[in-house]
Amino acid sequence: MSQPQPNILQLAKQGNPKAIAALINRQLEPKGIVAQVDLKDNCLQILIEAIQLPPQQIIVEYFRKSFTNLGATAIKTIKVYGKRPGEVFFDWHELFDLVEPPGQELLKMAKSGDIQSITIVINQCLKNQGIIAKVNLKDSCLRVMLEAQEAINQQLIVPILINEFEKLSIESIDKLIVYGKQTNEDFPGWHQEINYNLLTNNSGKTVESLALVSISETEVKDIINVSLSQIENIDSVKLSNYLYYEFLQNRIYEPLSVRFKAEEDENKIHGIVNAFNISTLEEDIKLSIKQIEKQIVRTLEDKFYITLDINQVERIFYDILNYRFSNLKNAIKQMEKAIQEVLNFNFPEETNELKAFFKGAVEGAVDGLTGRIKFTEVIVGGVIGNLIIPGLGGVIGGAVGGWFAGNKEQKRMEEIINQYDIAKKKVDEEFKVLFQNCYEDISNLINSLYRINLIQYQYFLQSEELNRQGVETKNNKKNLIEAINFYDAAINLNPHHYVALFNKGFALESLGKYEEAIDAYDESLKINSKFILPLESKIRVLEAYLEQYETVILLCDNAISKGYNTFNILSAKSFSLYKLERYQEAIEICDIAISIYSSSLEIYQFFIQKAVCMIWMEDSELALENLKEAITLNPEKSQEIIKVSPSFENLKNDERFIALMESSVGVDYSNLKKLLAENKWKEADIETAKLMCLAVTNHDKRLNIIVKDARAYTELNNERIVKIPAIDLNTIDKLWLNCSKGKFGFSVQ
Repeated sequence: MSQPQPNILQLAKQGNPKAIAALINRQLEPKGIVAQVDLKDNCLQILIEAIQLPPQQIIVEYFRKSFTNLGATAIKTIKVYGKRPGEVFFDWHELFDLVEPPGQELLKMAKSGDIQSITIVINQCLKNQGIIAKVNLKDSCLRVMLEAQEAINQQLIVPILINEFEKLSIESIDKLIVYGKQTNEDFPGWHQEINYNLLTNNSGKTVESLALVSISETEVKDIINVSLSQIENIDSVKLSNYLYYEFLQNRIYEPLSVRFKAEEDENKIHGIVNAFNISTLEEDIKLSIKQIEKQIVRTLEDKFYITLDINQVERIFYDILNYRFSNLKNAIKQMEKAIQEVLNFNFPEETNELKAFFKGAVEGAVDGLTGRIKFTEVIVGGVIGNLIIPGLGGVIGGAVGGWFAGNKEQKRMEEIINQYDIAKKKVDEEFKVLFQNCYEDISNLINSLYRINLIQYQYFLQSEELNRQGVETKNNKKNLIEAINFYDAAINLNPHHYVALFNKGFALESLGKYEEAIDAYDESLKINSKFILPLESKIRVLEAYLEQYETVILLCDNAISKGYNTFNILSAKSFSLYKLERYQEAIEICDIAISIYSSSLEIYQFFIQKAVCMIWMEDSELALENLKEAITLNPEKSQEIIKVSPSFENLKNDERFIALMESSVGVDYSNLKKLLAENKWKEADIETAKLMCLAVTNHDKRLNIIVKDARAYTELNNERIVKIPAIDLNTIDKLWLNCSKGKFGFSVQ
């Protein structure tokens, strides 16, 4: 099967001069500016010609930012020439370097409005001036307090700051106020207010009032605002993914997603199929398609600057609703009959497996259609494999088969499930056809108007399948390389497959290729910044393998400021603060995490982290209290971690620490130790039996198990004895072995 040809943006990223020239001229030719491009020895040469040349600063900044975002590895430097048509000599030329400077991550954070990052950037800018800057952001006003031993020269320093803030172009700022004061003074000697919106246009380009080719100031801003992000907005790959996932699928899928939500609270088969509300499905799907018809023209205009004729769009959807909808309509009627048969049948025993079949039948099929899964309550495109629910054979062959074996109504039950299964699959098939028709018809229209070839429908399906194959590849070094090949093939078919990029990053991380893994995670985040897994994984690599704790904290702070205070991000921040010996701050983050994730089974980790910090702060009392909390929440895992942690070495002789480590369920062995030390073997034997019963009691209480038989806590049998935690058994065994000099104990008896 032939592979899709690279589009113009892909060619540009590869350094193709013709593709680059096409992208540039697409934006500049309407303004009377023509560009010629050549690439030689990693230096991109751009010659622009215009009757009235744009200011050098504007056009150079435009190219600098556009090609920085492009990420073409073949381009290291850019040389821009400007001249008028027919002239021999250039009016001006400028050479600049595209190599990403150190601290690029810090600059990205500062541009996003992160106060800590802005403070670091400004202080780096002023470090040779002997000035310390403090920064505060409130109500879109950024305040900068400058402090130095000597009086600060306002006329000298403010332009330096203005230049730095022009580069940052922070979107969240409307006004900038700069104060200057001496260290020994209480009040500033001067202050200056600056309208930040006039300073920049908040997209990284300095606003100039000079006209380009005698056009209006608004058009000047349009030219200045052009960056690669806008070029990508009319790129076929981005447009294809938007249409395929974000626009068409979301809206076609909506009538079903509402029904799946209604099913979630139902626990009976009849309630489940009733909640699906099959009688109005056809009407709801048609309404959804009508909404697509109304919204698509405005949406593509707003997001991609593509203008579609409303009459052409109406003709497409008229054809879909009146000539191509009949098969789906018939499938819905077939499923409606199958559901009625389910409602008319009395299921005497509703197993979980049988209820799952009815609850998830169509949902699973549509998940397979859309290529989406619910991940941390967010639907994401480009999923890990299809999730189509097993059909009839899987259900009857499973737990339901046991019910069939002794039931007289087996044949009728089989017929009902079989009819429902066939109807469900038919709806699935026709949904796919409907969606394919919508996507392909819109694609053909865009191609006819703009000559933009969108990704073919089957390439999306193939890309999903390749991604699934990569996920299913077993986790060893050889197979990880094979998995990466699958992911690369998926990405080749759909370069915006951000889940495949994430999966590739994870495989590279598993191979120890950490820098490459971070690149893959970054690529995934560029496509979908709301997909949090790549960010968490990038943070993990920087923390666990590269030990870049300052960067981790900046990334975590930025994520938290945007509402992504996930368990993993809070954990990474607290650990990085601990590694930087900022113990109190680490403890505060642990407390925040504990308050947010109080019901999580993994919350014990934050109590252990707090205890570690308190050890280094020489507070053994609080350390022991937090260890006790951790062990209460998850005894086995907590004690396993605590045992191997060198941080608790100084506590190992503390009686309170020893007691914590002797039991998973809070059993006190001090009396048993006393009896054994005094060689009172019979009394110790009775005490041991009591403690073992207590261990079972505490085990059941911790799991909220209600025991009806009161003797359960005073007698032991095979069923109860297996509930005794291994740690407690080991403690009892060691106590007997040590005091009897190896004669008594479970291990020798």
